[in-house]
Formats: sequence, C-alpha cells, structure tokens
Amino acid sequence: MGSAAYVILPIVALLTATLSGMIGMGGGMLLLAALFCVMPHAEAIPAHGTVQLISNSTRTLAFLAHVDWRTVGRFGIGLVPGSLVGVGALLAFGQPERAEPYLKGLVGLYILTSLVLPTPEAGKTNSAWWDFPLLGLLAGAAALTVGAIGPLIAPLFARRGFVKERLIATKAVCQSLGHLLKIPAFLALRSYEDLAGLGLVTLMMAVLVIPGTLLGKKLVKRLSEVGFLALYRVALLIAGLKVLLVDGVLQLVSGV
Repeated sequence: MGSAAYVILPIVALLTATLSGMIGMGGGMLLLAALFCVMPHAEAIPAHGTVQLISNSTRTLAFLAHVDWRTVGRFGIGLVPGSLVGVGALLAFGQPERAEPYLKGLVGLYILTSLVLPTPEAGKTNSAWWDFPLLGLLAGAAALTVGAIGPLIAPLFARRGFVKERLIATKAVCQSLGHLLKIPAFLALRSYEDLAGLGLVTLMMAVLVIPGTLLGKKLVKRLSEVGFLALYRVALLIAGLKVLLVDGVLQLVSGV
C-alpha cells in the first residue's frame, strides 16, 4: 500500500459516508471498491468492515429516534446463523476471492430484479414475517466474501415501506450488526503482514466517516420523500449494474 493511500482513502471515506448519511446506501460499496484498488481482499474486507461499523454506528446515533427495532430484531434472527454459515464456508474453501465474482453477479441480478418487480400495495408492506430473517441469513453468509452487504439488503427496505430517516436508521443498525460479527471472524481466519499500516489507515478513515455522516444527515432533510425514493432507486440501479458487470462478469472474463 503506497503512501498516497493514506491521503486518498480517508478523503474517500469522508465522501462515501456523506452519501450513505444522505440516502442510506452506496457509500460502503464505493469505499470497498477504492480499498480493492490498493489492498488485497484479505486486508480490504476487515478494514472496510471496521470503517463501516463506525459509519453505521454514527448513522444509528444520528437517526436513533427513527430506528424500527422490530425489524432489526427480525433481521438479527437470521444474521447470526448466517454468519456461522459464512465462517464455515471460508474455512472449507479458504479463498473467498475465487467465489466472489459468482456471488457478486448473483447479488447484482438480485438488485436489478428488485427494481422491476411490482411494488406491494399500500397497507401490505409489512405482511411477510419471514422476509427480514431470510435477508439476515443471506447477509450473514455473504458478508465475508461480498464484503459490502448494503446493496444486498437495500431493496427490501424500500419494498417494505421504509423511507428517509426510518430507512437510513434501521438499515444502519442492521449493517452495524453484520460488520460487528464479520470483523473478528475475518481477523481470526487471516494473517496480516502489515497490520500496523492497515490499522493506521483504517483509523484515519474511521475518524472522517463521523463528520461525513453528520453532513449527510443535514442534506437528507432537504429531500422530499418522492425525491429520496427516486434517488434511492437510482443508487440501486447503479449499484446493481456495478456489482453485476464490474465485480461479477468482468472479473470472470478477465480470470479466464
């Protein structure tokens, strides 16, 4: 990791935290893409998880009054066993980089499909009892390989009637739980040559996501619900195309 990374990555962390603080998604995926440019997979995932844990925790505190704790509990029911499945898969295969393009391709297809499915009728947005537990299970299993679970869990929130502060707050808590389980598991399963350097740049990024999140909170107040949902769908479209084509198809083609 070159010295320029110690300047560029904290700035990227600030900007991506602002984006996530404003619309509740997108920032983590962009930050992970930046980390992959300068770090191997084994270093990028725990660094990203640590920074995103701080970012999502700050976002949780900033929007605490809007958290839907019932949804968080339902998500957590699936997250814990899902994380155990992810750890088992990592122990079995040892190199998540090989499976990553296939997993991300599937995530990309899932995101894009969610954009064209009919929206649930008003009053029926919370009818399914199994949706968030299943989502937690998938997110927990995928966290150690896909890394950024935000795009994976984002579509369901909008389809269940979440918007603006309620969406940002509840999704932030769910993502915080995912990172909290992922970080110790990945650190225990991997060895690191430059742990001091990794720790320093992670700390610098973690410090700057706090003002970024607070700035995003100010910006979201200027958005109407219609404008928020439109921007959220655009972010989902970009995320889906990026994960499917760049992280999935392109990586598979280049690896042939």
